[in-house]
Amino acid sequence: MVVRFAELHRDRVDKAGNRMAGEKCDQLETKTELLPLLVDTIKGKSVFLVLDDVWKSDVWIDLLLSPFMRAFNFHVLVTTRDMDVLSEMHAIYTHRVNKMNYNDGLELLMKKSFQLSEQISEFKNMGYEIVKKCDGLPLAIKVVAGVLSTKKTVAEWKSIRDSKWSIHGLPKELGGPLYLSYNNLPPRLKQCFLWCALLPPNFEIHRDAVAYWWFAEGFVRKEHEFSVHEIAEEYYLELVRRNLIQPIPKYVDKAVSTMHDLLRSLGQYLTKDHSLFMNAENNNAMSNLRRIGISHAVEKIPALEEHKCLRSLLLFNNKNFKSIHKEIFRKLEHIRILVLSGTSIQNIPESLGNLVLLRLLDLSYTEINTLPESTGSLISLEYLSLLGCHHLDSLPAGLMRLSNISFLQLEQTAVDHVPKGIAKFQQLYNLRGVFESGTGFRLDELRRLPNIQRLWVEKLETAAPGAELVLKNSHNLRELGLRCTVASTQERTRYQTDEVERIQQVYDMLIPSPSLVYIFLEGFLGIRFPEWLLSEPELSMPSLCHMHLNECVSCSELPPAGQMPELLVLQIKDADEVVTIGTELLGKGVRSAAAFFPKLKLLHIIGMCNLEKWSLNRNMCDDMEDNSQQLSLMPCLKRLLLLDCPKLRALPQDMSMIVNLKRIHIEGAHKLQEVVNLPAVLWLKVKNNACLRRISNLCKLQHLFVQDCPMLDQAENLCSLNRVYMIDCPHVQEFRNCLAEEEQGILVHVAADGRNIFPDESLYN
Repeated sequence: MVVRFAELHRDRVDKAGNRMAGEKCDQLETKTELLPLLVDTIKGKSVFLVLDDVWKSDVWIDLLLSPFMRAFNFHVLVTTRDMDVLSEMHAIYTHRVNKMNYNDGLELLMKKSFQLSEQISEFKNMGYEIVKKCDGLPLAIKVVAGVLSTKKTVAEWKSIRDSKWSIHGLPKELGGPLYLSYNNLPPRLKQCFLWCALLPPNFEIHRDAVAYWWFAEGFVRKEHEFSVHEIAEEYYLELVRRNLIQPIPKYVDKAVSTMHDLLRSLGQYLTKDHSLFMNAENNNAMSNLRRIGISHAVEKIPALEEHKCLRSLLLFNNKNFKSIHKEIFRKLEHIRILVLSGTSIQNIPESLGNLVLLRLLDLSYTEINTLPESTGSLISLEYLSLLGCHHLDSLPAGLMRLSNISFLQLEQTAVDHVPKGIAKFQQLYNLRGVFESGTGFRLDELRRLPNIQRLWVEKLETAAPGAELVLKNSHNLRELGLRCTVASTQERTRYQTDEVERIQQVYDMLIPSPSLVYIFLEGFLGIRFPEWLLSEPELSMPSLCHMHLNECVSCSELPPAGQMPELLVLQIKDADEVVTIGTELLGKGVRSAAAFFPKLKLLHIIGMCNLEKWSLNRNMCDDMEDNSQQLSLMPCLKRLLLLDCPKLRALPQDMSMIVNLKRIHIEGAHKLQEVVNLPAVLWLKVKNNACLRRISNLCKLQHLFVQDCPMLDQAENLCSLNRVYMIDCPHVQEFRNCLAEEEQGILVHVAADGRNIFPDESLYN
């Protein structure tokens, strides 16, 4: 048996997980918790352990070596930048990763520096010299390319080549291209980049949240006709374009990103005199810090009241932070940003009201049960998140005095009454989790929020239809989430016909603005989708890019999304009444469109428990002006996720015509017997498909991952494979025999007893 350490008892080893990268380990508590667990888990088993990005050897020598010696057979793969680590761990084989050769480096530099190819030739010689200075390191080449992408002449490229690439005292691994990329930023972007280094490793940086952090610090100011939100979003995108933060691939709008650990280290070095990110290793805070970030691994929180100049305090998921002394808020009078997300704090003292400069308060996923009345004294507060505060059942009356609030998040709380008067918050830009409640908030208040751009309305099953279109004045609305929060299918079926019709009317009145970019319908109880979604949505929502239809369990027919000109992402989830997906999804009455779903990149079909047939037959569209017209089908689609559709018998025949479909993940399609005729697909994962027997005619397929497909025994025309994993597949030998002789050696087969032990491959990479 092969055991993947990272998957074993994840919740219990999470506390020590961050220490795998070499942070100091709490000898007593960590060993007490982990050693018995490790010994029990791996004793007598074969183990393959991966330790990624190790900086110190003591994680192996002092913690893991002894229990792993008790395994029947074990192998350890270590990645590190420090050869001394391998020597101390007595590695029996060392593989040095080759640096990029200059020609490949030049190709990468040019690709990242230019959107168009016609100019490239005149820059090649200078680009070649710059690549040499990057020493064959891909990260270095990408961040330098981010700088060069803003330069339009060869002379400017020469200036970059000859400029200062480091400063005195900067560690070698942080100098050169990394420092150059930072030093070339405009001053305000430098501040924004450095601030991101205060966040935990691998932290998911959300575009909308980081924008509030930046202008709470004063890094973003209104310019000309642009709002601070628009400017902050442009700052974020500029850091993406310069490769200083990396978008997470599954977010096609680049709205979520991470920061490479070396760039994060650079930011921490450059701000070391006034900012500190505390982890288990460096947990002694200096005095007079302006910004402190505290990791979940810090077990003893320092005396924060000593930092009287503190402007930002961020704690993420630190369960050791359980209380706040009332004197702290009397002394931290300069604080602008307070993030206590995921901590174990239960009570907020009334002294919170002393923080009159506080602009951002994030209490998400804490255990608080009340907010102090003094919250209403936070006259500068612009951002308040109570997301996931499951014990919070009421809001203080003083909340309605927060006249500057522009972000208010109430989702996933126990709050049962939203006060009337939300419309007084004229600066509201992002309102999430609001709902009608008795004598409190009413939907018609939304008509008086002219600046609202992101809106999530909940508990719509309790709302009453109004006489007016409440969103008709929301000309700037970009994101709309409409949610019925009925817990179970059984509860949904208790609604009478007249109640369902009332809910249907409420949704029909919530006609969004043509400016809408994101639409989310969750838990909709109607038997048909809202009229504005069924009747030519390409005209009423021409800018829509993301459509998520989740748990619309009573709708038997999907909206005609196929002609929406800008749609990038479509997710259909838990539509229990849908038996067939056909031409209704493509849309009728084709006018001048050249394609169905002309820009769609990502398609998710999830949890469709009764879906039996899926057709993409373009010739069945009977309202086309020219019946001889052959429209292209999803010409930009790159990724398909088909998950938990147990009755689906076959993939659409016309799927072979989707020319850019590169990645497919099919799981839980128990009636599906074959995956065939997909000539463009490069990556395929099939898992838990009970009747799947055959994979055929995927002539460009390079990576194949198969798990728990007990009938799979046939393969044809898979002539480009370079990696095949088969997990818990009894007919692996028959499948191997179907491969060409030169491909049989690339098949890896293991028995995992149901555990997912695939390499960390993703549909989105």
